[in-house]
Amino acid sequence: MREYKNFKEIERDLKLLELQKEIDKEKVFLSYNMTKESLSPKRILKSAAGSIFKNSMILKGTTSVLGYIGDKWK
Repeated sequence: MREYKNFKEIERDLKLLELQKEIDKEKVFLSYNMTKESLSPKRILKSAAGSIFKNSMILKGTTSVLGYIGDKWK
């Protein structure tokens, strides 16, 4: 535990703690807003559509490669 020599030191630490509290509060609000935005229906649909498109392209490419390999073995 810290020992203070005068009231100026106490006031300085109280001010620092108040500022840190404000910073932490802003971090919480920012995190909340980012989470809220990332869970919006528009964002979720966009992400799902991107995943579906990406997976279909991978599947198409894999099918093409496997078909090519299969044709070589015949």
